Amino acid sequence: MSELRLFSVENGKAQECHVAFFKLEREIQNLFEVNLDALLGVRFVASEFSTGQGGRIDTLGIDENGFPVVIEYKLNSNRTVINQGMSYMAWLRSHKTDFWKVVFEKLGREVADSIDHSSTRLICIASDFSRDDLGAYELMPNNIDLVRYRRFGERQLLLERITSSDLTATPTPGASAIKSGPDKPIIQILEEASPGTKVLFEALKQAIISKGEDVSEKATKLYIAYKRTRNFASIVAKKDELLLFLHLNPDSVEIKEGMRDVRAIGHWGTGDLEIKIRSVEEIQQATDLILKAYEGQS
Repeated sequence: MSELRLFSVENGKAQECHVAFFKLEREIQNLFEVNLDALLGVRFVASEFSTGQGGRIDTLGIDENGFPVVIEYKLNSNRTVINQGMSYMAWLRSHKTDFWKVVFEKLGREVADSIDHSSTRLICIASDFSRDDLGAYELMPNNIDLVRYRRFGERQLLLERITSSDLTATPTPGASAIKSGPDKPIIQILEEASPGTKVLFEALKQAIISKGEDVSEKATKLYIAYKRTRNFASIVAKKDELLLFLHLNPDSVEIKEGMRDVRAIGHWGTGDLEIKIRSVEEIQQATDLILKAYEGQS
């Protein structure tokens, strides 16, 4: 395990901040549930959700791609949560109506109807993970995130995603249960695209994933998302062009030709800045903005 040390610097003098420990697991859960979107990019749905089969999901949520999310916490490394979390993921896949109802009650019909059951995520939060945890992770699908936290005093919280999912291959039609609807899936659009558009997509994809080893790719019905802990970029395919959406504040960017502030405009994909991509040169011009989105600058 790598050593993480945090220092505060005041008037040129560095002073080490020492780790403060939570006394109860519920303290961790409360902190995350109040700040779920800011910390993990997940909308809160329910706490201590009963499966009706003797189990309780610590935190139930839905992420920015519409995927159901199970979040489990542990105070230390003495208890494993992955196997329990996996059983809850299986429960969600077989109780889609129950999940729809609780999302509808908490977040409304629009969000409930946007649920994408083609993937269910498990996020495990702990101060550390044991060898058993890491061994179990190696045997599981890549929709599991292990997130380690460090608390420094009352004002600072450090999160470290210690597992990096391999990039998921862009699936073929029928490979997974994709939400139904009148819009043509992005997978089909890319399959039917011209050779030039396919080359352009691969070049844009490489420009995004090359920003770090912790970047993972996930195809939804209408767009392909790229994330670290949360999405920072997504690609939407049109007939003759690609649309790149970045999680950047458009007010912090010089809006040039081919770029658009879409905060008040409905669109596929996630992110507030839209960039039209029609050539490799436009990908090169967008590289610095992709890096800023990856680094969380806005």
